[in-house]
Amino acid sequence: DPDSSDINYLIGVAYDGESQSEISIGYLKKVKDDSRFFENAVVHITAVYQEEGEIDQAEAYLASVLERHPDNVEFLLYMGSLYEEREQFERAEKTLLKGLSIDPNHVRLRFRLGVVYDKWQRKEDSIREMKKVIELAPDNASALNYLGYTYADMGIHLEEAEALIKEALKYKPDDGYITDSLGWVYFKMGRYEEALTHLRRAAELTPDDPIIMEHVGDAYAKLNDAENAVKYYRISLEKGNTDPDAVKGKIEALQAESQ
Repeated sequence: DPDSSDINYLIGVAYDGESQSEISIGYLKKVKDDSRFFENAVVHITAVYQEEGEIDQAEAYLASVLERHPDNVEFLLYMGSLYEEREQFERAEKTLLKGLSIDPNHVRLRFRLGVVYDKWQRKEDSIREMKKVIELAPDNASALNYLGYTYADMGIHLEEAEALIKEALKYKPDDGYITDSLGWVYFKMGRYEEALTHLRRAAELTPDDPIIMEHVGDAYAKLNDAENAVKYYRISLEKGNTDPDAVKGKIEALQAESQ
């Protein structure tokens, strides 16, 4: 039955599991619009293109699907994410807002819009959207953590930030990023010993994240342990810190102080 959407979908997913993305996409594109698997197939195709770094193809494909299904909020969500990835924040905002005009209580659309605003340096708008996500889904650990970390990074509402992040940890107790957020709150509070305990735990849970490694270095630096601070700053650089000059500056400053 070569025209069966169900069979083509399952074969496409299987080939993706075997990392044969081109063959996978070929089968997934045979899934018809009226199939129960159509939405999943579209999302899967878009994700495969993204994983392969073929963002142009992902955008062109999703645009063609949206021409036929302009009010599908899942497709709008993924298109907004593609624009976000390309740092086309105005287009991302427009697309996500269209989705929210169709479904104002769509939690993932609101969360994504909050992330777009954050990357766009529109912090207050980001905070507003994360608060709305938490109103809609009080157990959304990602939003609780995002809002708490935003407050911590801005150095504001630190007690509220601590409460938000502790609430997030109830749902994801072994999440390295949330553990890092709690450590960063304590760092901003000047409670450096507590900060280091949580930041080191975060580094154990998520050993490949350069920002977490930098945070550990920052805590050691505040505790006047230059040797360990430099060690973690160097690990941060090895892991691909996106602001290497700033980290190198911290290393140089510590080395200058020790001379």
